[in-house]
Amino acid sequence: MNILRHFPSILLLSVAVLSIYSSGCFEGIPFIGPAVVYPHIVPVIGGTMPAPPTYLFAFQDRKIEVGIPVDASVYAGAKATDKSARVYDSALPEQEWREGIYRALINDPAQDGFYSEILANMRAERSLHSLDSDEYAELMAVFVQSIPYENQNLTSPRFPVETFVDRMGDCDDKSLLLAGLLSHEGYRAVLLYFESERHMAVGVGCPDGGYRNTGYAYIETTNVSLVGIPPDTLAGGTTLSSNPDVIPVGNGTFNYTLCRETAAMWHTKHEMEQILARSEAEIRDMENQLDEKKRSLDTQRSSLENLLSAGDIGGYNRRVAAYNAEVSEYNRVRADLLRMVEKFNQIAEIHNYLVTHQHDRKGTWEWYSTLPGFDEMMERSGTL
Repeated sequence: MNILRHFPSILLLSVAVLSIYSSGCFEGIPFIGPAVVYPHIVPVIGGTMPAPPTYLFAFQDRKIEVGIPVDASVYAGAKATDKSARVYDSALPEQEWREGIYRALINDPAQDGFYSEILANMRAERSLHSLDSDEYAELMAVFVQSIPYENQNLTSPRFPVETFVDRMGDCDDKSLLLAGLLSHEGYRAVLLYFESERHMAVGVGCPDGGYRNTGYAYIETTNVSLVGIPPDTLAGGTTLSSNPDVIPVGNGTFNYTLCRETAAMWHTKHEMEQILARSEAEIRDMENQLDEKKRSLDTQRSSLENLLSAGDIGGYNRRVAAYNAEVSEYNRVRADLLRMVEKFNQIAEIHNYLVTHQHDRKGTWEWYSTLPGFDEMMERSGTL
């Protein structure tokens, strides 16, 4: 994500300052009028748009379909809108108008109908499956994460209605959509903007301190992932190392309360990766040992067979004991290798389940809590 993408060139208009001089004192007349004008949608009557998509995505133990009607005039107006801000007061802090652009894109009133339609769909799913507050936040997160990601450096961010209809978005497009959904449903939602890494994510209120002690659980929107778990690396190998700007969106009060669960599972996932890396190296070393022993045994066996063919029974008997000892050692190492491979596969199965079931935190936690050594894993994760 490039900075130019989020903060297009700003038109600064000169402001005439009327001054009064009296008794050698100068007083500036306060600025009158709006300090900044943010982008806003003007619906285009008769505007056109692509056919609204129907999304099908995995959540918990089922597939969910989301398809809603979208007002073409609103979509066309959003497409035509200049996403810049016009700053009339040069004293306005840059961070303030930057954050204002994002909030304007999320909360434009022309999108109220869009939010109503999509949230009616989400609420129906919540009611049908009796989702609690945490599961409902996860539902909205997985939906947005499932929208295809497309890197779009050097272009302006989309309004949420655009991201939905366009069937794609990059990190800021998808983050604006998710933050809008969460805030409209009463969650403490923020945008997390990493200026150094040109990346954006979403935060949702978390009572456990949250990401880098911001008070918010990190939600990556570019791919399906657990709430509260930042990515190890971004696309291109970038690592998040800076502290994000925290941009509040809305006035919600609901928190996400299961950060300890997701943190524990992801700690185990990292433990599994370390164990697998060490085990793989040991397995490769043992395989090399066995290959070398096998070549030695093949040579000895051929020599013994030649002795028998030549009728040299004495020579055969003098060598066969050493050969049999090496066979026993070979079989011992092979048995150790098979046990190690079996253990490796068991650990890999746990790791792969955690990685491939991030759309189902509830079911994954139920499975995880039945694993042998669960209490020890929780203790090592530091989440007890």
